[in-house]
Parts: sequence; C-alpha cells; structure tokens
Amino acid sequence: MKNTLIRILSIMTLATSISAFGLAEKASAAKNTNCSDATTTAPYTQEEPKADQNQEKEKSREQKIQEQDKQWLHDLQGVYGG
Repeated sequence: MKNTLIRILSIMTLATSISAFGLAEKASAAKNTNCSDATTTAPYTQEEPKADQNQEKEKSREQKIQEQDKQWLHDLQGVYGG
C-alpha cells in the first residue's frame, strides 16, 4: 500500500511539472480587451522589431561578449600570473 501510494504521488508530481516545460512563449495582451467598445475594432497584429533595432541588439551582444572575454582573460591572468 505504501509503495503504491509513493508511486502514485511521484507520477502525479512528474506529470504536473512536465506541463510547465511544454508552454509556448507568453502571448502579448490583446489590444482590444473591452468587448463593449465598438470604436476600437483594429485587429491584433504582432509588431516585428525593426532592422535597426536588431542590428543594435547584435552590436550590444557582441560588445558584451567581448567585455566578458576580456574579464575572463583578466581573471585567468590573475589566477595563473600571466
């Protein structure tokens, strides 16, 4: 009885935790949330980031990576005396 109870509880725990991994990306809130407001009938469209913003993000990522590399090298030289 005790063995069966432990197995059931462990299966339930695993089944509930697996569903969290299967969730898709969080959806943005709809623009028109008030159904009684007939003046705002624009359909919801997901806005894509502009190309300039993507380039800026890539440049900032590259700069962060370079800074991390420099910091890592500095730490290694401090530890090993290079």
